[in-house]
Amino acid sequence: MAATIKDVAKEAGVAVCTVSFAMNGSAHVAEETKKRIFEAIERLNYRPNQSARGLVTKRTNNIGLAVSETADGLENGILLDVIKGMGQAAGQYNYDVMLSFQKPHAAKPDDHLLDVYRKQSADGLIMMGTKKGEMPYRELVAKRFPFVLLGRPSAECMCHSVNADNEQGAYMAVEYLAGKGHRRIAFITPCSLEVDASQDRLNGYRKAMTDFFGGADDELLAYGSFAADSGYAETERLLSLKDRPTAIIAGRDAIASRVIEKAAELGCKVPEDLAVVGFDNSVVSQVARPSITSIELPMLEMGYRASNLLIQLIEGGISYDNTQRIVLPCILHARESA
Repeated sequence: MAATIKDVAKEAGVAVCTVSFAMNGSAHVAEETKKRIFEAIERLNYRPNQSARGLVTKRTNNIGLAVSETADGLENGILLDVIKGMGQAAGQYNYDVMLSFQKPHAAKPDDHLLDVYRKQSADGLIMMGTKKGEMPYRELVAKRFPFVLLGRPSAECMCHSVNADNEQGAYMAVEYLAGKGHRRIAFITPCSLEVDASQDRLNGYRKAMTDFFGGADDELLAYGSFAADSGYAETERLLSLKDRPTAIIAGRDAIASRVIEKAAELGCKVPEDLAVVGFDNSVVSQVARPSITSIELPMLEMGYRASNLLIQLIEGGISYDNTQRIVLPCILHARESA
């Protein structure tokens, strides 16, 4: 049978309330007494009941990750890197990680992002994949509930955030292709421009095309989506142009793989006739044939930094109002496709 707090009190020769004070730091306990208590805890392998403890401390020692259906990475596994990074940081502070996914066909798509807060089942929240205009964090800000946005905050939202530099990543992709001699470089967005990562990658592409070639040609721009066949129709249109592109940057590796498939159907060899660059550095980019040159977002570090930032916010290590916006650089992995 597992040891109880009464067993610890008896072993240490103190009252039950003294054990509780020593563990929670809610009242002064003499150092010698503390030492006896923690030695007794170690000998008995005592583990406090977190639910009961939470009733007293108002803490659950849980942090939540709330994921919208628009979160880039649900279909290619990079979300696992976020969770792994969160877990690494949370474990250092004795916190557990909870997951909350958007409920299908919800009347209000962002309600699931608030469930963790409203049910008080976690001490803080990391949010991933919210669209422009969907700002459930307004309620969190109003209630001063600890949360961190995994992405780029809107201009009107003052909140803590951790994000990859998507604009820099797309700029780097154009720069790499320009260095290979390409000038007609097309771009397929990863999804709707309602998602900040999609808009940022487009901005980076446009800026690089302007810096290197004097401007971007709008006919070389296509809009991707989360649909399974996204990339097929866009590639067919781009390769049917009279002055067709010699390279395509796809906003996600999943789209890049479709670009390669469609190019092959049209008799266009990759990379001899068409260079292809993807985004995410997912497993898809590594197992595709040819393997796909891809821009890596540091998702593991993003998860770690977001979790660490959130726990500091929960425990008072940083101010709620002194917002921190952490932006991490992307990395290019050169492979066979470009």
